[in-house]
Amino acid sequence: MTSSKAPTIIIGAGFSGLFTALHLNNQGYPHPIILIEKSDRFCFKPLLYDYMSGEMQSYQITPLYIELLHDRDISFIKGTVISIDLETSRVCLEDGRTQEYGNLVVAAGSVPAFFAEGAAEHAFTFHSKADVDALKHHIMTQCRKAAQEPSPEVRRSLLTVAIVGGGPVGVELALTLGDVLPQWYESAVSVAANETASSLTRELREIRIVLLNRSDILNGDVNKSLRDTAMAAMASRTVSPELMLGASVRAVRSNSVEFTRNSSSECLTAGTIVWTAGTSVHPLVRALPVPKHERSKRGHLLVKPTLQLLSYPNVFAAGDCAVIESDEEPLPATAQVAYQQGEAIAQTLMVKAKQKDPLPSYTVGLRGTIMKLGMGTAVANIFDRYEVVGTVGQAIRQVMYLGLMPTPIYNARTILGWIKDDIFEAHAGERYDIDYTAGYEIEELIILGTALTLSATAVSRAEIGIISDQLESVALRRALAGATSRYPNNSIIRALFGHRRKRDFFLRTASSNTLDGALKKALTKIQQSISILAERTPPEEVCDYKEFVYYCCDCVARAAGTTPVDKQLISAEEEAVLATIKTALGLSRDYPDLPKQLRDRALSGHR
Repeated sequence: MTSSKAPTIIIGAGFSGLFTALHLNNQGYPHPIILIEKSDRFCFKPLLYDYMSGEMQSYQITPLYIELLHDRDISFIKGTVISIDLETSRVCLEDGRTQEYGNLVVAAGSVPAFFAEGAAEHAFTFHSKADVDALKHHIMTQCRKAAQEPSPEVRRSLLTVAIVGGGPVGVELALTLGDVLPQWYESAVSVAANETASSLTRELREIRIVLLNRSDILNGDVNKSLRDTAMAAMASRTVSPELMLGASVRAVRSNSVEFTRNSSSECLTAGTIVWTAGTSVHPLVRALPVPKHERSKRGHLLVKPTLQLLSYPNVFAAGDCAVIESDEEPLPATAQVAYQQGEAIAQTLMVKAKQKDPLPSYTVGLRGTIMKLGMGTAVANIFDRYEVVGTVGQAIRQVMYLGLMPTPIYNARTILGWIKDDIFEAHAGERYDIDYTAGYEIEELIILGTALTLSATAVSRAEIGIISDQLESVALRRALAGATSRYPNNSIIRALFGHRRKRDFFLRTASSNTLDGALKKALTKIQQSISILAERTPPEEVCDYKEFVYYCCDCVARAAGTTPVDKQLISAEEEAVLATIKTALGLSRDYPDLPKQLRDRALSGHR
């Protein structure tokens, strides 16, 4: 018999699973919560197109679960569940571990549905960051080959991308590639021309993006009302995607797609083939000992309006795994539906925990549909009443999607603010060209930025006074605002301090610390920062970063001395903190930006 203290286990940490866990935690759920997921990162699938095009960075769409679950009473297990025993209420993991559950939430997602011969072996998929990385690398490789290929026929083959499946994934991918593939090819041609010291003329008309589908695009999808908008967007892309409708794909080879259309067999030669033709029930769900009459025609688990299995009230299913018994088809596989399901399951589990009746029923409430139409453009169909197309639609799309993101350890609202600023300033024509990450993860940027502000705070706390504190705060803000002017070619400094929102965030993280607390934390962050930078940062940029940290600390120390309130340039207490920070940074003894008074004391060995 299952113990009353047995945990609630959630299999799968996509939208449904993750939000079930977070809602339970936020509501003070009385039982242990265990979240099992094979990956260590959440993947925001609706924004994979933006990641592929370079409009968004990896940290924005694939945050670590350890960040998302920080300071929450949720146990995270990185692993794969291989079987579920519904009778004994146990799950078995691939590594041999078994775990008893009181309640179970199955949110394992789905897998690609390959119905054509050779599709699994020869076609790329588009379901994860790894998929995008592999696809982008392959297409760029094809572009480089084409740039050096003398034969027009071979070039056209290399530059043809065949996308099988005209649902939202295939359509959004085709539209995005219509803008980015020409850029990748032009870049490859430019490099090839420089290498051969000759002018290579290549035309964009050699690029083909072909979308194959059995019926019309978006047919039967929640986005079907956006069909005409998507068609218009195709015509306005740099390279317009071609449609091959009525095409029934029979086989996928290494460089071709075989299909029938109008009762005739055809073959499309393509250097890249992507499979977006639907999904299938996850093998774990298919293997469950649930009878056929308690499944949909495609094998989904039938659930009650409470999202509970028909014969197992302690087991819930959501997302791509389930179909509500009264419905004929699965609910739309969208982020907003998955979010709502997670919230609904959490509410039901809370009612069960309190032993109350009746259990709440789930009803979907779609707020509209959103679709990417290309680089920097999208359509937002709000409540099926207002359709916003273009750059503003893209802004709405990104903000709405990112607004669903769970709050991670590092102040999600502030991080979201960076992105919002970038979006809206871009549309206002005021965007400053900022590399938000410079190739670093967000947690690494947080360490690098707070190392500076904590160091400056430690210097400020060394001499307390209302007026001096205000002057020091102004001095530090002024120094940070001038960071990119001082080091215009330093990518890490630009990534850290090139935007007001970022500077404000780093200042807030350090503002409440005492002298001892700030200095201790600063020294730890400095040590971590040096380790981070040592791995992949050019030595000159590392030197700039260290110098800038000390420069800001020096500005704070000298701030109060610029007014009649304090005639002393740097107090003994401030000097001691400065020396400690300088030692931690490992700066050379002839550091050029030190004021003469401080440099002389440093050279004399004064501490």
